[in-house]
Amino acid sequence: MNKKEEKFCSYCEHRGMITNPEAHKDGSNPLIVCPKCVEAACKCGGNEPYYYTDGKEIIECPCRSVRMRIDRVHYLYDDAGIDRKYRWHFINEFNCRTEKEHAAKRAAYDIIMNYPDVPKGLFLWGNPGTGKTFLSTIILTELIARKAVKGKFVKISRTFFGRIRNTFSDKSEDFGMGYKIEQELAECELLVIDDFGVQRDSAWEQETLYNLIDARYEAERLTIITSNSNPEKGLKELSEGRILSRLKEMTNIIELSGTDRREAL
Repeated sequence: MNKKEEKFCSYCEHRGMITNPEAHKDGSNPLIVCPKCVEAACKCGGNEPYYYTDGKEIIECPCRSVRMRIDRVHYLYDDAGIDRKYRWHFINEFNCRTEKEHAAKRAAYDIIMNYPDVPKGLFLWGNPGTGKTFLSTIILTELIARKAVKGKFVKISRTFFGRIRNTFSDKSEDFGMGYKIEQELAECELLVIDDFGVQRDSAWEQETLYNLIDARYEAERLTIITSNSNPEKGLKELSEGRILSRLKEMTNIIELSGTDRREAL
C-alpha cells in the first residue's frame, strides 16, 4: 500500500476504516482499520507509532496513515461534547417508523454524503423523545468519522448561559473567556444546537443566541438545530423575529414528531 496513493477496498467504502460492531457491547474502539485491506497489510501489530523493522531499517507501516486518521477522529470526537448516551451511533441505527422520520433521515443522509457541498443545515422540531437529538448527533458522528470535521454539540440550557455569564466574574476559572467560548461555537465547522428556544428569559440570553446564529450565518457554517417547538410559532417573537429569519435562510425546517423512542437508547 503506497502512502501517497492509498488503495482501499469496497468493504470499507474505500476509507481504510470501518465502524466496530462490538464497540457498544464491550467498550472497544468504535472505529477500527479495515480487516480486509489495511489490517491484512499491517506489519506493526497496531502498535504506536506504527512502524516496523525488517532487521536493517525502521519502515513506516502500511497501516500508519489510517491509524493516525483514526486517532485524529477520536480526538475530535472527544472534544465535540456529545452526551454519553448519544455517542458513536450511525445513520443505519436510526430506524424509521413514519414518513416524517423517513424524510428527516433522508435529509440527514444527504448532509452526510454531500458534505461539504451542503447549502443548508437542519432544524428538527417536534414533541420530546422523537429522535431529534439522536439524529442530529448521528450527523455529527458520521461527519467526524468520515471527514474528520471539527464539530461541537451544545445543549441550550441554564448551564450553557451560566457558563458564559460566569466568564464575567473574576472569581471564575473561565474569567475573560466568554469571547473565546462564543467564537469557538461560531466558527466550528459543524455545530449541533440542542433544545433551541428553551431559554428566552432575558434580553441578554436572546441577544447571545442571535449573535451565535448570526455569526454562523455570516460565516456560512453548517448548523443543525433541535427544538420541541414549531419555529414558526415558538420563535416568532424571539429577538423581534430576527432569529427565525436567519434560521429560515440557513436551515431546512423539518417536523419530527411521533411516539417516544428514548427507551430504545
